[in-house]
Amino acid sequence: MHPKYPPGRRPPPARQLLISAAARIFARDGLDGATTRAISREAGVNEVTLFRNFGTKEHLIEAVVGSAFGRAKATASADPAPHGASLRADLVSFARRYEELLEANLPLVRTMIGEIHRHADCEHQALKGIFWPMRAALVERLRDARRKGEVRPGLKPAVAADLLAGMIFSGVLRSAKPVKTRDYGAAAYRDGCVEVLLHGIASA
Repeated sequence: MHPKYPPGRRPPPARQLLISAAARIFARDGLDGATTRAISREAGVNEVTLFRNFGTKEHLIEAVVGSAFGRAKATASADPAPHGASLRADLVSFARRYEELLEANLPLVRTMIGEIHRHADCEHQALKGIFWPMRAALVERLRDARRKGEVRPGLKPAVAADLLAGMIFSGVLRSAKPVKTRDYGAAAYRDGCVEVLLHGIASA
């Protein structure tokens, strides 16, 4: 019987228990500070089970990233906004969903910012899980806007997509600070980012 689940309630599979536990331990202790023993104890399984499921801590980190940010993959095949919406509406939709994804996983995001450079394979997995699927949809939307003359002909869609994502990412990190110094809300910031981008990419 699993110690964290009452009699009669079946616990999730060991793999899912370990991923959930690892996300908490990584956020608390850091990627390097977290030990497989602590993660196994948090999950309520033995350490052998961890290695049987993941092989190494690096693979466990990759699994945690894929689980935490897998929601981005589910939206990759969809347009950033409903078909026929304006470019502004599409950009606002992307900004909002990207912001929500980051905020939902902020402790893990902060951990990765500080330590991911020491885990090259995990950095690749993190980018792939967090942003690349949504980015691909946004880049294609901007390419379509360029074809239709909604933006200037020389626009580089990938650069514009990264600029918007970078502004949203920065806003999420600042809004999470204990001391609030901004005199505007998240929606106003999102709209401001979109307006700045639209002004810069607008056709003459």
